[in-house]
Amino acid sequence: MLEVLKKNMVCSGLLILNGIFLLVCPLLGWTFFNELFVGTMIFYAIVNAISFLLTMKSKDYTSAFTCLASLVVGIVGYVLKVVETPKYLAITILIWLLCLSLIKLKKADMYHDKKSKMWQFETALLFLFVITGILTSINFLFGIETHIIVFGYFILITGIFEFLDPFLAYLTKGKIK
Repeated sequence: MLEVLKKNMVCSGLLILNGIFLLVCPLLGWTFFNELFVGTMIFYAIVNAISFLLTMKSKDYTSAFTCLASLVVGIVGYVLKVVETPKYLAITILIWLLCLSLIKLKKADMYHDKKSKMWQFETALLFLFVITGILTSINFLFGIETHIIVFGYFILITGIFEFLDPFLAYLTKGKIK
């Protein structure tokens, strides 16, 4: 069990690094947001696919579903070039947020079914994730550098949220009942 939690924390750390990378991009003059958006979605999908493959024995399909949602949003973002219209970008982020929220809700329900108090923590993270995602979508009405910075903060915060669940379970050695 602790081995699975360590693997999940490493994968979440990669998502945090991706968020930091997005925050540094405007400072380096990289403002090609379409490529950064699609690349981040594909990276998010790959990290979650790796996480699922590394922890497949635990029968937690959260990473697999997150991989699928991120892959679909990345492909749709690439094909439709949603970043060219802020309204479409906000709608795309909200749809991705909805998919991930349903996945996180299912994970909270799994903890509840196991009679673990982790469901309360997971529900609180879900609530914070939804608020962060909605605020992110609202802020896509400004310039392209603002898009990248706001999206970078969102990915960074999402990575931190993804890190907190296995980290708390690791600190308590899975003994939260």
